Amino acid sequence: MKNILFSTTRQWNPGDEFILLGTINLLKEVFGEFNPIIFNRNPDIRQSYQFLNPLRKSFFSLISFKGKSFLETFFRIGFWDNSFKDDMDLKNINLVVFAGSPEWFGKVLKPLYKRLTQEKIPVVFLGIGAGKNFEYSSISGLYKDVIEQSRLITVRDTYTFEALSSYVKAYFLPCPALFSVPFEKEISSVNKIGLIYATHRSAINNRVKKSTHEFLIQLYKKLMGKFDCELICHYIDEINDVYLYFPETKVHYSYDSKDYINIYKKFDLVVGPRVHGIGMAASLGIPGILIAHDIRGNTGQGFLSDIVQVENINIDMFMELLLYKVKKIKQQNENLIAYKHIKKKEYLDLLNNVLK
Repeated sequence: MKNILFSTTRQWNPGDEFILLGTINLLKEVFGEFNPIIFNRNPDIRQSYQFLNPLRKSFFSLISFKGKSFLETFFRIGFWDNSFKDDMDLKNINLVVFAGSPEWFGKVLKPLYKRLTQEKIPVVFLGIGAGKNFEYSSISGLYKDVIEQSRLITVRDTYTFEALSSYVKAYFLPCPALFSVPFEKEISSVNKIGLIYATHRSAINNRVKKSTHEFLIQLYKKLMGKFDCELICHYIDEINDVYLYFPETKVHYSYDSKDYINIYKKFDLVVGPRVHGIGMAASLGIPGILIAHDIRGNTGQGFLSDIVQVENINIDMFMELLLYKVKKIKQQNENLIAYKHIKKKEYLDLLNNVLK
């Protein structure tokens, strides 16, 4: 069995786990069964300058000494997470995969990149994106060494494609979250709409702007007056907040990212600011409207979603767009399913060419 190391997060942003599901589904069609191992970038597990802390070595997870449990209350000692450790041997890793995230280089990943420059292990970048505008020339040489020696690079948004395409061979393809679900749903009419909730009162990098939150509240109340709607939360901080505004509406949440397959498949149309909620819905063949609140919204084009900016739309304009999608839902569902299969073939052709 091959061992494949994935850069991802667990129990932080379900979107990363939707991407991981899609990436694993693709690679299983290339390799068959394999052992998935993760390099966990969850900020509660790894910090930007962890590599400078000698106490985070796995050695300190193996030993006990007087006062250790007290010190661990205030200082990070050892590495307990069931994921790849910075000082582990890479000799049994057959492939390293960076997939579908703006965090495909940077300080958190520095220890892994250092190891990859020393050990010749195949690397692929699949559906990587931008969290902000950047120039390839600003990336340090350590990361460029690995990027330029990688077997394959696909990018999910126009910003990343423009930044990389003059320097390396990159293909413009959807985020792998499009393949997170191995089946699709046939839709002939809109009976139920899923509304993805997000708030500004949540952890950094897991929240939206206050103006976006205010727009969501207004919009969702309007939609609930016209359609059968239910709410979807992705992050625990949203649970108490959502009931302040929608105490009578059914709310879906799970700690387990796989549960969102069954959550999203209940709906015939999905609306919201979570890019990868729209992505998992697209994988099911469910059309979506993405309410973009930062540069990552550009990823939505790879899910064939309509993308709206809060600054450029009002409630009436949004309702007009949504009613059009409702009217065309059968055709959009069919187009999305056909598109998913076309893009999956493109991915598999590229992966087979570089990895088989």
